[in-house]
Amino acid sequence: MFHGLRAGARSRAAGLFTLALAAGLLSACGSDESPSPPAAQAPASRLVVDTGTAAPAQGGTLTLKATLLGADGQEVKGAKFAWSSSNEAVAVVISASDQAPAAASMMQPVGTYASVRMLAPGEVDIVATATLPDGSQATSTTHLAVQAPAAKTYALALSPSTLTVNYGAAAQVVTAVVRRSDGVDGAADLTNWSWNVDNATFAAVPAADSHSAQVSTTGTLAGTGQLTACASTPAGDRLCANAALARPLVALPSIAFSVPSLNVKPGRTGTVTATLTDGPGADLASRATLAWSIQQSGTAASIVSMPTSTGVMIGLDAAQTGNYAATLTLTATYPDGRTNSSTLPLTSTGAWSRLPDAPIASPSLVSLAIDGTRVWRLTADGSQPARLERFGVAGDGPAEPAAALPAAAQGMWLAADTDPANSAVVVQLGADGASVPFGSFDAAFANPRADFTLTGCAQYAASPTAGRAFVKATGGTGIVSAGWCVTSGAWWWQPVGGGATVNNFIRAVPILEGRPFPGGGGLAIEADGSRYVMQSDGSQIWDGSVQAPLAWGAVSSGAIDENAPLYGYVGGNGIVVSPGSSLPYVTFVPSAPPLIKLSAIPHFVIGLPASWSALVVANTDGTTPTMLALPGNAFGLDFAGAVDANGKLRIAARLADGSVWVYDQP
Repeated sequence: MFHGLRAGARSRAAGLFTLALAAGLLSACGSDESPSPPAAQAPASRLVVDTGTAAPAQGGTLTLKATLLGADGQEVKGAKFAWSSSNEAVAVVISASDQAPAAASMMQPVGTYASVRMLAPGEVDIVATATLPDGSQATSTTHLAVQAPAAKTYALALSPSTLTVNYGAAAQVVTAVVRRSDGVDGAADLTNWSWNVDNATFAAVPAADSHSAQVSTTGTLAGTGQLTACASTPAGDRLCANAALARPLVALPSIAFSVPSLNVKPGRTGTVTATLTDGPGADLASRATLAWSIQQSGTAASIVSMPTSTGVMIGLDAAQTGNYAATLTLTATYPDGRTNSSTLPLTSTGAWSRLPDAPIASPSLVSLAIDGTRVWRLTADGSQPARLERFGVAGDGPAEPAAALPAAAQGMWLAADTDPANSAVVVQLGADGASVPFGSFDAAFANPRADFTLTGCAQYAASPTAGRAFVKATGGTGIVSAGWCVTSGAWWWQPVGGGATVNNFIRAVPILEGRPFPGGGGLAIEADGSRYVMQSDGSQIWDGSVQAPLAWGAVSSGAIDENAPLYGYVGGNGIVVSPGSSLPYVTFVPSAPPLIKLSAIPHFVIGLPASWSALVVANTDGTTPTMLALPGNAFGLDFAGAVDANGKLRIAARLADGSVWVYDQP
């Protein structure tokens, strides 16, 4: 925009030109008088101001440029420009410079370029004055009509506008995006922010500046919601924007049991533990309320206790002697109201349960051992590696040690300890001789086999028949053995890793059975009923003052000194007992049938009659002896007995048909 000179300015320029012309005429006339200085001549004809294209509005800044043009239309150099405002309440010249605004550094209203700031709506004149070095001046007035600023508008949106919020996952951030009409981010202009969700299972936590929020969920069911953010503009308008929320369904935890089925014997209990496993990012398992129930006909089974929040102990009535089947159910209820359940078969075969058949089809050797909770079975046929299996509670599959046993395995014994965790299983790895190879495992097969040798019977008889017994040493730190030659009076005790202590005189009376003491030494019973003791220091005691002709003898597996009871079988008189050192034998079980094995364990004496389908069981605490019928139709060939932590009898019996059964006293 160009503006001409004001009228006053134009008159002044014409006068200057007239003065200059008059002076020239006087000179030409040659006046006597001294020549006077030439009059100043207006070198310029007009001053123009360029306002650019910006529209003057309140709050804006306008740049003006002044140019002085001569009569020939060419720019006149050397002029100085000054700027002023006719109404500084409307607009004010804030700076001027001979350099363009981008390079200007002087902050004063003098220069070719002027910056004018519009302060308020109204009329104002911006006056530019050009001054030449000779003092002549020209002016130009730029009239501005300053308008009120255009009102700014705002647009509010949320980013992202749709999001999936997973239960248990990290909170997601939603940001408010504010676009101002002039293209500037207007978030800072807005006030009174609010963030709300229309579904209480979602939560929005605003940031400190309220320009964003973290969104999470506490719900576990599939759900949707809407997040709304609102704020006020400077004009007082209320803006709102929405984001759609979605939550997928959280899968319920899976339920697994510690055993595939639970077999509980009459009068006994069984324990089951459940494991609840969540999907990724979920924690419903820890928040479940668990309820156990039994579905059955009658009331034979019952829930005895819940040892842990996920474990249950099931008891079976001792009167339930026949086969039994029921279902155990665990139902889990979660805070969102959903439930899921899992079931487990609950069975009982009665007091007896059959072990799975041996992996060797027709073993020539079967050796058994038992304790309060486990059963071990060794089978061999002499042509392939022997198989040693461990069975836990009824229904569990067998476990085997990692190392194979030689085909020449001869037998197995349990070296029991007062702490069952310290017990060991001992296997004879080869034939009897002066030196006999053995190997031992811990009772759970958790460690490799440790091999050793012990004294044998070959040095005492040409065709020996050996007997063995083992016990864990005091403190569970080693194994102590007792060995004897059934065909002679030779017997000894020996710690594993140490030498044998042998009786110093050998009588012609065969040893029927012996037991080592946990601290060293041992006790043996001879065929004439004599009591033979060796102490750990090698000293020996022979007590033959009380005798009885015995076909079978048994030393209690709990013997710890010479005062332990000795039991024997006397043909025609039944089972007798010598209660302690120097005490005579008395009848314990009268008229017992002929026996092929006699065994004494804490609280019980057990006899196996020849070709019978029953065991003779006598409680040493005074209970009347009973005949315990074997299962099936086959008669018994061998057995091993133990007591559990509650003092109840356990028996592993091998029958003539090759089957092995386990009895748990109701």
